Amino acid sequence: MSTPTPAPVLVEQKENIAHDEIVAGHVLPSPPSAPQAVADVSPWNRLGSLETMKLFRKTTILCLLAGFNACSDGFQFSLPGQIIANAGFIKQVGVKGANGTYALNAYNVSAWGGIYTGGYIAALLIATYPNDRLGRKFNLLCIQLFLAVACILEMFTTDWRMWGAAKLFDGFSIGFNQATLSTYISELAPTNARGSLLAMYQLWFTIGQFSAAIALYILSKTTPLEWKKAIYSEWLFTGIALIIWVFLPESPRWLASKGKHDRAKAILSRLNGGIEGYNVEREYAILLQEVEDGQKLLAASSQISYFALFRGTNLRRTLLSFGPFAWQTWLGVPIIFGYTSYYFQIAGLSQPFLGTVAVYLILLVFVIISFWSVERIGRRPLLLVGGAVCVVAMLINGAVATQTFTTSIGSVIISMACLWCAAYALSAGPLGYVYLGEMSTVVLRAKTTGVAAAMTGVLNLITSYCVPILLSTTAANWGVKGTSFFFAGTGAVGWVLVYFFVPETRGRSYLELDELFERRIPARKFASTQTSVQTVSDVSRKGDEEV
Repeated sequence: MSTPTPAPVLVEQKENIAHDEIVAGHVLPSPPSAPQAVADVSPWNRLGSLETMKLFRKTTILCLLAGFNACSDGFQFSLPGQIIANAGFIKQVGVKGANGTYALNAYNVSAWGGIYTGGYIAALLIATYPNDRLGRKFNLLCIQLFLAVACILEMFTTDWRMWGAAKLFDGFSIGFNQATLSTYISELAPTNARGSLLAMYQLWFTIGQFSAAIALYILSKTTPLEWKKAIYSEWLFTGIALIIWVFLPESPRWLASKGKHDRAKAILSRLNGGIEGYNVEREYAILLQEVEDGQKLLAASSQISYFALFRGTNLRRTLLSFGPFAWQTWLGVPIIFGYTSYYFQIAGLSQPFLGTVAVYLILLVFVIISFWSVERIGRRPLLLVGGAVCVVAMLINGAVATQTFTTSIGSVIISMACLWCAAYALSAGPLGYVYLGEMSTVVLRAKTTGVAAAMTGVLNLITSYCVPILLSTTAANWGVKGTSFFFAGTGAVGWVLVYFFVPETRGRSYLELDELFERRIPARKFASTQTSVQTVSDVSRKGDEEV
């Protein structure tokens, strides 16, 4: 087989330098073991997503296992919005009314949401430092340590303030998770399976949410006043995640960016060395070029700082990391997932937990389907079609909520919530995480992911505080009608922005994405534009056919 020989990338070598730095005109510090030239095209890029996952089964399994971190986060994210409809929890932290019944103070519920989101935003901003300096694996450990602290506080909660403290550590955990996990998986996954494996975040998150719904539904039917039983089950998720953490490798791309070439190649060899025809030196050279390519774009700067996220083409990439991820919130996530049981309770359903279980079951099924659709259909079409369905479902729920509540009205509300979940699970749900992990250049990925998620967190801070007040009959009293119409409107605005600005990235390597952004290709032309990497690949393929 003949393969093209691309121009070499020269790497400056220096003696007696114990730290990493960027030198104008050069890229990475290179010890003697560092590769001196690279090939632009990996032969494995010609495989389909399923073929890629089968061939790179070790890497695929590790990406799937790493995604389990999102399972415990999904449980913790979903639990607060559902447990506030539990009679035992309401009696524990609620306020006794004049008629002798207990009820939650809507402003306390809003405070919990604000505290959680504040911790989430702080963690996103803080997490980028250890993510860059100490590695992805260190941050993955922090996720579970924060969850353990939150669980302990929840177990000993006696009033709304202590529950709020637990929500702070929940926010820390989920912030670290979203700043780290998408980055880790995107760097470990093979190119043609990257989209599907990034979408696994949503699957694990959904399993956690579904588990919380099941736990609280069982609790409501057996011992509804003993709400802390649901809290104890969180230790199962944390324990499994810690066991998985022991077996996860550090990201080879992070190691390469720090000049730790021997460790990076050893990990690639351990994961993929048994694959027939896999050349560790060649594949590592390609990986290193991706890192160098990103650093060349920043070579004019004296250091890689947060300001680099908002300069040149990186500004566009930062906004695109943020946009689809933030759209999750404005499509209606706060009411469908954040306050599911509360939403159904306000709608007048006699069994709000049963409606919650139905919603998460639909979500789980369609998230699984999305693994196929993300790579087969593409990112952009799924976002546009799925997002439009979400907006329509919200409009219908708002419209039927204007009528006097009946059993039929309740059925329509649940049906539209399930339709919304199906569309979300095929579009913004998994693809928000895909774009969060794919859009940035390699050397800015940790910072971009953290900042984009933090920007989303600011929006979540607003919605998490406002939604309980909007829903509550004792506060703003918008109810299901007003909140559904509100998120239908914000979702529609987001759809227009997605249409004009979000590109298709299916099957593109990071080298290709760098090129497309540098050439300033419009979003709607990303899929049809020929890159230099594709040109080299086509020449190589023709040469193989001639031979």
